[in-house]
Amino acid sequence: MALDPTIAIVTLQDARLYVGKGETDTGDDELLDSLINAASGMVANELGVASVVSNTYREYRDAQPGLNIWLNNYPVTSVRQVSVARDQAMTVSFTAGTASYATVEVTKTAVNLRQRVSGVLTSTELLLTSYATLTLLEAAIEAISGWVVVTSTDFASYSPTSLVPVPARNARDQSIWLEVPDEGEVECELKGDWGRLYNPYGWSYGSYGWRNKAFSSNAATADEANLVYIEYVAGYARGSIPAPIKSACLEMVSLLYNLSQRDATLKSETIGEYKYEISPMALGVKNLPGAVKFKLDPYKRQMLMGA
Repeated sequence: MALDPTIAIVTLQDARLYVGKGETDTGDDELLDSLINAASGMVANELGVASVVSNTYREYRDAQPGLNIWLNNYPVTSVRQVSVARDQAMTVSFTAGTASYATVEVTKTAVNLRQRVSGVLTSTELLLTSYATLTLLEAAIEAISGWVVVTSTDFASYSPTSLVPVPARNARDQSIWLEVPDEGEVECELKGDWGRLYNPYGWSYGSYGWRNKAFSSNAATADEANLVYIEYVAGYARGSIPAPIKSACLEMVSLLYNLSQRDATLKSETIGEYKYEISPMALGVKNLPGAVKFKLDPYKRQMLMGA
């Protein structure tokens, strides 16, 4: 397993040295890569974020009445867009008369098209990142027999990754609108260290504005009601990850590495403050050691009372 650059807190060279290997001792590199990924995930989980390393995130949030939205990841270095409404960007429909069933679905990563013709169900997944604009996505959908797309000229150049996720909708002989976030909200302020998005006037418009109310009252799922869209960058640049966090990750790598060298027939054991389990396919540790938690505690988000 290769090192995952989206989550890896430390480098392979750092890990080699920490477990007592020289720079040219590469025999366990594949194992160490895997353990770095695992340890980085454990550290992120302890901090309550998807990754310690800087990444771009997109969230659709139901803004309850109040001043704050707490983003899922922190520290937040920039907010690229906040939107409290949606614009209709394109329609999708299946017009072949022989279909008994046809749906269009948008997830965070793909547009999924499904149709049943003569009793045969066909599914097509189109990855959003594979198309630079909605116009190119339109061409890809229309290349599939029976599907028709009309894209608004105002949004033709938008990236498909901006499409709002919606569950599967019946598109047989009817047009389904796919939407993008509306123009950005300008009143909010960022408290980046803890991922707090503050609106001095409150987020009530985000929950009760005409557009939001219309969707919230008829939402088939919670995702449909989450009309506040936030795109932001959170996490530490690789060269700026605090030393205690890196140290905690290396300590976990060392722990996992030492456990991997034990008797393969040993399934589990409790030692002091931590417990580990070993299986033929995976190595896991439950309950991070107290020393690791101590290093991470100063970087855990501090929630405000009543926020």
